Amino acid sequence: MTVRRKIALVVYSLGMGGAEKVVSDLSFQFAKQHDVTLILFDGRQRYYPYAGELIDIQCPSKAGFLPKVFNFLDRASQLRRIFNVRHFDTIISVMEHASFPAILASRQTIAANHCNPERNFTRFDWLFARWLYPRAKKVIAVSREGMRIFQQHLGLQNINCLYNPVNLYRIRELATERPAVSVNGAYIVAAGRLSPEKNFPSLLEAYAHSQASQTFKLLILGEGSERASLEQHIKRLGLEAQVLMPGFMRNPYPYIAKARCLVLSSLHEGFPVILIEALGLGRPVISTDCETGPREIIRDGENGLLVPTNDPQALAIALDRVCLDENLHQQFQQHAALSVEYLDIEKVAEQWLAL
Repeated sequence: MTVRRKIALVVYSLGMGGAEKVVSDLSFQFAKQHDVTLILFDGRQRYYPYAGELIDIQCPSKAGFLPKVFNFLDRASQLRRIFNVRHFDTIISVMEHASFPAILASRQTIAANHCNPERNFTRFDWLFARWLYPRAKKVIAVSREGMRIFQQHLGLQNINCLYNPVNLYRIRELATERPAVSVNGAYIVAAGRLSPEKNFPSLLEAYAHSQASQTFKLLILGEGSERASLEQHIKRLGLEAQVLMPGFMRNPYPYIAKARCLVLSSLHEGFPVILIEALGLGRPVISTDCETGPREIIRDGENGLLVPTNDPQALAIALDRVCLDENLHQQFQQHAALSVEYLDIEKVAEQWLAL
């Protein structure tokens, strides 16, 4: 018999992002048997649904050194007060901006990091990590390479690796829904925030020089600060009729499920959920072999292809191989879904509760 627990999930917001998506999925999975409280610092951004109770402590990010210090202390103080009143059995914080004040508020915090710290951590992040991470109940990296980086820099003894989960049943169900925007003809799909680290210009260059561009359109799902520059890049390459950018889609799965393949061109990642989701929907994948994440998901030559980071020529060759070689495409399809079954949320959620 399962003992009912009181679980707190602490995250900055439910805005667009892989870490936020994981929190959303975990809240629903935990809520099947436990009492879940989701604690946000900025509740104005809610792109993802959630299960359980929501507490918005209304401490969004501030600019300037002193405002950031006072904001950090305010977050920790509010969290400590909530923790003392609620007496949670399990506290999980996600990303460093939630984890640092959560650890200060309670040493029972399990702190999950979803990025490559060598790429994303500032000097102050490393200072806080050296001070606070050893005090956490556990520090969780979402890739083995990420765990190695933390051990190398901090020598942590309380660190584990837990891969990001995906609700495979739910995304397969959502994939059967009618898409909000129709796409005529065959296409390749990419998805993610339109921001520099996703390196969509490299993808556009690769697509423009590929043979696959003559047969397959390129559908880029996402929104962000780089939209205007990407639209200009598309015009310079003469791809206005072939590249579609319909924006952020709350349900991207019908598009992914019908794509020839999914491609990820990132400069760096943590443990990209979008690759797991595409494979779970039976789609071959192509990804840059950035430092953390993709190489622990993709079995190169079995369920997809890895290419060097920021190498449009290699990416163009990979696009042609996956899109135009029918035998290779079928081979990748056959292995795709089975290769990520171990990342199903029911399996990973149990690992979280076992910490």
